[in-house]
Amino acid sequence: MLSLVLALVMGMTQCKKRGIYTINNGTPVGKPVYIRLNVDKGGKHEVHPDTGVVDYGEGDKLYVGNEGKYIGTLTYHDGAFGGIIYGPQTTDYLHFYFIGGLETDEITEGVTTDFAVSIADQSENLPVLSYNHSTKKYSEGVTTYSCMLLNKCGLVKFTLTEGTSKAVKVAGMKTGATVNFADPTNPIIANGIKDAITLYSDSEAEKWAILLPQNEVNDALVLIDGVAYKCDVAAVMENDLITTNTVDNTTPLSEKLFTVSKNGNAVRFSSGNLQYDKTSGEYSFMEHQYDEVETEGEVVGDNYANCNIVSLFCWGTGDNPTTTSEESAEYLTFKDWGDYCGDPTGNSYHWYTLTEEEWEWLLGKKNKVDPGNTCRPGNRFLSARIFVDKSSHYGLILFPDGYDGSIGSYSYNNYTSRVDVSASDWSDMEAAGAVFLPSACRRGGVDVMHNPYYAGNYWSSTSCGSDRAYEVLFADGWLYDVSPNATALRYYGLPVRLVR
Repeated sequence: MLSLVLALVMGMTQCKKRGIYTINNGTPVGKPVYIRLNVDKGGKHEVHPDTGVVDYGEGDKLYVGNEGKYIGTLTYHDGAFGGIIYGPQTTDYLHFYFIGGLETDEITEGVTTDFAVSIADQSENLPVLSYNHSTKKYSEGVTTYSCMLLNKCGLVKFTLTEGTSKAVKVAGMKTGATVNFADPTNPIIANGIKDAITLYSDSEAEKWAILLPQNEVNDALVLIDGVAYKCDVAAVMENDLITTNTVDNTTPLSEKLFTVSKNGNAVRFSSGNLQYDKTSGEYSFMEHQYDEVETEGEVVGDNYANCNIVSLFCWGTGDNPTTTSEESAEYLTFKDWGDYCGDPTGNSYHWYTLTEEEWEWLLGKKNKVDPGNTCRPGNRFLSARIFVDKSSHYGLILFPDGYDGSIGSYSYNNYTSRVDVSASDWSDMEAAGAVFLPSACRRGGVDVMHNPYYAGNYWSSTSCGSDRAYEVLFADGWLYDVSPNATALRYYGLPVRLVR
């Protein structure tokens, strides 16, 4: 008997299933064995709120793992799961994974060790992500097994102060999960991808989502028809029955937002570039958006020995911000500065570094600009020299969503030539929510490099190859233009601008 105890409540309605893709079996590995798992009733993942039990329907699938690899699929038919598995080993259990509605065609028996799924779109179906292994290890000749699948996520309810029939999205949630055959002790885990989740609607006032385990999120964004509202999202544990959050959607947020994904994920930028104080051992944001620390041609010394406050970090060195090592092996694993900096604003926000794809959506790629499909629409950025306190500051001005371009008469989304922006215009732009990324220097080893084109380089969190990572690059003149997906050696020291 296979019972699925699941932390779900969504009424007695049936979920609409996403399309089930044909499994790419390739050449099956090992001896084929037919096995059967009996279940009660049916109903397309119908969830009973009083018990949390999920009923199954025709076509539902279970993936089976053994000895660290996917070995076959069981399909629900006529009250039972059944199917062929290939090459099961008696040294291991049979591991069962249910990911209803999120099946993939990128999987092969005897080969696949893991694959990724996204839970970003839950508008029509609450995804079911659950796992357990058989109570006994596989035995030749035994074709019937039992286990109780346990939900690896939690069901979360969002209650709106004012009901709406429009789509409701919660930004900044963990949306990427890895189905892991190789390590059944971590069978379904968050893989670091964050995005907006479109909620399932049970009624105009009650919305639902399946969330991967995560800590409490303070001041999360809830987006309804392009308007943002605040919501604190309670912590989520595996197999949580119900976690309730309240959204006051009567008072829109005044903060300006920047959309960074096609799904509508939106962020807010920190008030300045990140810096680290060696004396106190603390991170902080620079006082002004145009502030810089290191100077061109400066020799900073091993381990930044000649500097107290530093702001040029090798890739992914949140846990080791003062390293100057030029050994690529030192930077194999990305450690986000946002995971180590706490919250310099004194609140309880969690900061993080944008991915390469998010920078692309924010800025657009020069030769592939298709607003609404490859990047966000509207006035996105301006290459500029701003004048503040009789000083010139070169950099890139980013405009928030919905910026109307009414300040000055500039050519927005300028991919080449830089323009001068007056102090008064910049002050008005900043008040309208604009972000300025100064053309701060970059560092190679212990040397702060010459910057003849007033170039700006900012890290993304995305690696590229074995020794490089993606960066945002912008510079004056014809040489570099503006690129949201240039690359740099990971041991280069570049500035970081965090978001939340």
